[in-house]
Amino acid sequence: MKSYITDTRNRAILSKDMKIIELLDVDYRLLSIFQRLDIQLPYGDISVEEMCDRYDMSIELFLMICRVYIESDYRPEVERLKVQDLSHLLKYLRASHQYYLESLIPRIARGIEQVLQLCEKSQRAILQRFYSGYVDDVKAHLRYEENQMFPYVESIIESGIVDQVKMGDFVDNHTDICDKIDDIKSIVIKYLPESCSTQQRCDLLFDIFALREELAKHTMLEMTILAPVVINSEFGRL
Repeated sequence: MKSYITDTRNRAILSKDMKIIELLDVDYRLLSIFQRLDIQLPYGDISVEEMCDRYDMSIELFLMICRVYIESDYRPEVERLKVQDLSHLLKYLRASHQYYLESLIPRIARGIEQVLQLCEKSQRAILQRFYSGYVDDVKAHLRYEENQMFPYVESIIESGIVDQVKMGDFVDNHTDICDKIDDIKSIVIKYLPESCSTQQRCDLLFDIFALREELAKHTMLEMTILAPVVINSEFGRL
């Protein structure tokens, strides 16, 4: 039995009054949000509002992040957010970068090595080279955000002063790093020989699909919450 309230489309209605345990019943993957925001267990019987008060976090922002993850057609309405609310989003995005670089991407690399053990040398070289190039693209993308975009947003949060308009340029330079992962997925599904272990191939594909979904949600958070709030601040204060 569901512990939460649903709408006419049988989708969970997220609210500040929900208990944390109810929120996690909606989608267990939301645990990653708590982890990356450094929200500590146990949660007891507290509500979303009480948890956000405890961590000095915007309720609206927290629920927006959750909805991005569980509703494929959700588009945040950010008018009520202030640029100062974004400090927790930056924390989340940086923790996501760390997870990709230190856990998920190396795990996929190990999976590729395992699944290619029985492949011919030329087949191994093609997929390894393709994935290595993709990882270089992802790392460059994340470095750009860490060294350029995030510090700019932090400077506005800390000073409350906007003396230039830069977020539009960041958006224009924000490359799509999801497409190439689809090519890797296709290679693993369609072209590796039958001698490659099906179990290892499936384990690898689970991680590839997870990375694809993670990067898509990550981009949505940046393009539909982070960027619009900053742009509103830029044009509201200049």
